[in-house]
Amino acid sequence: MTGKISDERFAKMAASYEQQQAVIAEKVKALQKELERVSCKAGTAEHFVKTVRKYTRARKLTQAMLYELIDKIEVFHAEKIDGKRVQRLRIFYHCIGEIDIPELPEVDFEIRTRKGVTISYAGAHEAI
Repeated sequence: MTGKISDERFAKMAASYEQQQAVIAEKVKALQKELERVSCKAGTAEHFVKTVRKYTRARKLTQAMLYELIDKIEVFHAEKIDGKRVQRLRIFYHCIGEIDIPELPEVDFEIRTRKGVTISYAGAHEAI
């Protein structure tokens, strides 16, 4: 025993090492992207809050407000539930994405927007 390993053994160890390094490099890239995304969100969330504060006393939702606050709205297929037409929406806000509100007040209200169209909000006691 001279303390040396065979060429074959060295080749296997080197291949294993190279494979581990490739996996680690991919993980580092993914983590760096996630870190960039999270830090960008933190800064833009502050910007979003400042933008929302501009409109706290607004009486009417305008097109300019929508462009400034909302990134996109997903509209789902309408369903009939208890004889009423129900349609689910997901609103994604600029800078912060979708806001998940875990507990909503147990309040129901309706808004009549135009003839024959009523928008209703069902509180947390009713899942839509």
